[in-house]
Amino acid sequence: MKFVKEYERIGKLDRDIKNIILMSKSPRRRDLLSFLNPQIKINPIDERKIENKFMEVYKTDDFLTRVSKTCCEIAKAKSNISLDEDSLYISADTIVLIDDKIYGKPKTLEEARLMFMSYFGRVHHVVTSVCLRSRTYLDVFYSLAAVKFVDYYKDLDPLVDSYIREENIMDKAGAYGIQDLDNRFIEYIMGDYNTIIGLPVSEISRRIFGVIN
Repeated sequence: MKFVKEYERIGKLDRDIKNIILMSKSPRRRDLLSFLNPQIKINPIDERKIENKFMEVYKTDDFLTRVSKTCCEIAKAKSNISLDEDSLYISADTIVLIDDKIYGKPKTLEEARLMFMSYFGRVHHVVTSVCLRSRTYLDVFYSLAAVKFVDYYKDLDPLVDSYIREENIMDKAGAYGIQDLDNRFIEYIMGDYNTIIGLPVSEISRRIFGVIN
């Protein structure tokens, strides 16, 4: 399985980039990019409108590819603003999917529990798309990860109940944060762990410093 796939690339990143701007309010993404000391900006967009449009545009693709390309368009839209000179903008989006369903942020604790319980004994995918954008450069790609939960057994119930009750899962796509999970839930992970958290840091660093250094 190829874990990083290209979506769109135009132009070349200048070597005199002075500012890194993260287009996200996510504290997890901010922490992952702390080594770049990014400024934070937000460009509110209608993610569901973009999702509906491009899921239709890419309807002939298999479901995973269709979702991944749509995820890229959402990331692009987040940095579609007036760009400052000498600045690199980083925007991203993360989607959790299982079979042919997209799991967004749960609206209720009951929905969160249903999502969470559906992972046991199955593989689900997490896709994080990234858009690197400057005045002279556009680079859009996505990173995939596969997560397998263990087969369910009854002694896991207290762990599930505790997680649903105590963790702030309502703001997390798919009703979980991989960094918060009890190790007994996970059978294996394929791909970049940070993709599941919300930003494939090693790939971003390679693309930036492979160009401007």
